[in-house]
Amino acid sequence: MAKMKKGGLGRGLGALISGPARDDEPAPVAPSAQAGADSDDDRILHLDPHGIKPNPKQPRVTFNEEALEELAESVRREGVFEPVIVRKARGGGYELVSGERRVRASVMAGLETVPAVCRDVSDADMLKLGLIENIQREDLNAIELAEAYQALIDEFGWTQEELSAEVGKKRATVTNTLRLLNLPADVQRAVAEGALSMGHARALLALESPKDQSAACRLAIERGLSVRQVEKLATPAKPRSRREPERNPHVAAIEDDLRKALGTKVSLRTQGADASKGKIEIEYYSLDDLERILDLFRVSR
Repeated sequence: MAKMKKGGLGRGLGALISGPARDDEPAPVAPSAQAGADSDDDRILHLDPHGIKPNPKQPRVTFNEEALEELAESVRREGVFEPVIVRKARGGGYELVSGERRVRASVMAGLETVPAVCRDVSDADMLKLGLIENIQREDLNAIELAEAYQALIDEFGWTQEELSAEVGKKRATVTNTLRLLNLPADVQRAVAEGALSMGHARALLALESPKDQSAACRLAIERGLSVRQVEKLATPAKPRSRREPERNPHVAAIEDDLRKALGTKVSLRTQGADASKGKIEIEYYSLDDLERILDLFRVSR
């Protein structure tokens, strides 16, 4: 399949209709856009929102009901100013390209018609435009975004590097998002529903077994664990060597005191039978965690 040209995705919605195509900041339709031409491409249509078929390539699966209620109340008072974008559907009628929240809010508000502009949009562009709209509004949860990224890779044969260039995200961000699709279904569902953050989910990927990932997911939700706590939970303990000597109980007690004081793992690496020399290793799990530990030392001075 032919590769798409670079730099075209960000302008996709703007090429369909002038002005912002945002659900949360509608703008009035310019009078020139309503000029009476016979073609659907040149005039504003007034369509029954109940009859507009949904975009089959819409990457967003879940919708915030409270936010929809707020938008519906605004639509009920002021109407819909920014037209949605549709295309002619096979078998008759119209299929939504962009503006699903406006259509849903119009149905909730009891509107009989919603303004729409009809454009000739290919099946491939339906997916791209649906993704662009939501990425630009940062309105997809992490799992929906990962599934949308994967759909673009499958559709156009892009590499992760090409995908990152197309959607304007760092390669590492795209890679880490796609990795979430390796998690079991129940963990993905927890992320999609907001029970776990993307940071929690990435920490669970350190566990190799899907069964262990699911168990750790349930534990994290039940106990309200932080991302750092899940990272520690997912880090396998190093097996003790059979030849490793017994730990000096005095050294172990010091380690325990330091661990409690600093809130992180602390190890004393001693030398000599009397442990008169050695070093202290203090672990941290993020830059914020490091700053927290440094603050403890600053306060103690």
